[in-house]
Amino acid sequence: MQIDDLLNEAKSVAIFGHVRPDGDCVGSTLGLYNYISDNYPTIKVRIFLERFPENYKILANANETYEYYNEEFGDFDLTFIMDVPTIERIGANGSSCLRTSRKSCNIDHHISNAKQLCTVNFVDAKASSASEVLYFLMDPNKISKATAECLYLGIVHDTGAFKFSSTGHKTMMVIGDLLEKGIDFTRIINETYYTRTYTQTLVTGYVMMNSKLALDGKVVYSYLTPEDMDHYSVTSVELSSVIDTLREVTGTEVAIFLYPVNGEYKISLRSNYVVDVNKVAGAFGGGGHVRAAGGNSKDSPEETITKLLKLIQEQL
Repeated sequence: MQIDDLLNEAKSVAIFGHVRPDGDCVGSTLGLYNYISDNYPTIKVRIFLERFPENYKILANANETYEYYNEEFGDFDLTFIMDVPTIERIGANGSSCLRTSRKSCNIDHHISNAKQLCTVNFVDAKASSASEVLYFLMDPNKISKATAECLYLGIVHDTGAFKFSSTGHKTMMVIGDLLEKGIDFTRIINETYYTRTYTQTLVTGYVMMNSKLALDGKVVYSYLTPEDMDHYSVTSVELSSVIDTLREVTGTEVAIFLYPVNGEYKISLRSNYVVDVNKVAGAFGGGGHVRAAGGNSKDSPEETITKLLKLIQEQL
């Protein structure tokens, strides 16, 4: 079964991503939205995404998103859950919509996904991104330039601009096909991956200045407190690229970054070659990928980091 088989049976479609949307989440959800809008004009389609970085709004129809689903939107024939491995990770109150939807579809690539989230599940843990999984479910002849640009952004961000180990032969085949659609790939990669706002630059500099090494220099970690967030007037949306900057410290295997969200601390983890951070994140109710994962903690940053270092040391 492909995307078109599902769409041919639907008159109304809702699309959701995960909490705190990243590039792949935004790229896959908007890619699907544009694909439906281009090829199925009679379908009523709505996209629900929590607030995401402003620079992603270079994508077509990025301003057509709703930040929260409620009963006023009604029920939908088909609900897509993109780049989401668990019910708890669905953003914009999507779990409420999922309960009343006549049919649902999960498109994802997280190794922590149990593949039972929806009535139809397309989960490929070997894929670079949800955007890559989505591409292979689409009819390539129906993919417009607008859709292709969304998928490209998603793949770029989840592969670290093609430098992460998730980048494979199939990934580059997809990129080649997307380039054939005439996408403005230079603008997408420059404006959404390699640039940040002045405020983001300041807070990233603060995080790096206060970072510390542990486990004989194999781990670099840092965190922000609620007071730090207030001082720099930032939300979690502005912090999406901080962990990847921490990851660039020479000689480190694991990067850890903590910041407050809804009274807890969000844990972001990245590794290079050895440590399975998905396993580490699992101890904190989270998950993700072998080299990139996250979780949450109600403990203080110091207590949380102590526990994280113990789990990482076991693997090292």
